[in-house]
Amino acid sequence: MPQTIEEYQNIQYSIHNHKRWLYNIRNDRMIVSEHPLENYLGDIDQPTSPLHDFYISPYKRGKMTNFHLIRIILDSLKIKSFYKVSLFLNKGYLTLIMLILSIAALPRITSVLPNSLSRFSMDQFSALEVFLIYMTTTLVILPLHEYAHFSVYYKYFKPPKVTFGFSLRYFSMPVFFIKVPFYRLLEGKEKNELILAGVKFQVAIWFFLTLIATVYPSTFVVGLLIVNLGLIITNLLPFLKLDGYWYLSHLLKVDDYMAYFKGMLSRQNKFRLDIFVLGVINNILILLSIISFAYSIISVFI
Repeated sequence: MPQTIEEYQNIQYSIHNHKRWLYNIRNDRMIVSEHPLENYLGDIDQPTSPLHDFYISPYKRGKMTNFHLIRIILDSLKIKSFYKVSLFLNKGYLTLIMLILSIAALPRITSVLPNSLSRFSMDQFSALEVFLIYMTTTLVILPLHEYAHFSVYYKYFKPPKVTFGFSLRYFSMPVFFIKVPFYRLLEGKEKNELILAGVKFQVAIWFFLTLIATVYPSTFVVGLLIVNLGLIITNLLPFLKLDGYWYLSHLLKVDDYMAYFKGMLSRQNKFRLDIFVLGVINNILILLSIISFAYSIISVFI
């Protein structure tokens, strides 16, 4: 199991497999080296320090394809109180039980809607219900999804601080995010546990919404349940750097299959047909996502 993360002047660091992993939480930079970089932390604020540029360089809001709109650095102690509950709800056997029960109840639960599940549309709901579904999804479900990732990350690393935020991915996908810079130190089941934590927590949300809909069958609750189900399916897609993307990367035994794909194009990595096909599909989906977003914007003014 990886060591607990230490922190000095907002520099988080860990020693793992004879490598030093240093992460500057203020400017979102990471250094990995076999040299004992921790020896330079004491005078890191001095211009003569080899880590001075790493320490003082400004924060950049990501790439154009993943632009950070909002970033918040929080003390982990202030938000860890709920993490044990989150870990409990992410237990595999409990997730399976909740998933089976929720699927079994879905036909009866959705019977309150004017149209069948196969013809589901937000047009079935009033303007108030659509607004409440959107706000609940944005302000409750998606943050809880990210908190589930944090819970597993905190379980293994106990970082003094953690970064949450809101970004725009591929010019069209507004997403919450949590920074897990030491993610690559995890191996096997531990890495899968972190990757799938958000989706598994949404299965728990699906189950609790099913219980509510059983007692109080309303179109709002059922609508929220279906939107949450749609987000679960979307997050499992192995593209667009969603949870399924990172899970598939782990199965392929690479840190990031699109980074490997780009390395193949520049002949830095060995050619792999599976990653080549996935890379092409992923780029097509990114392009379609951008075109769809641009079309939606243009249609507003036509």
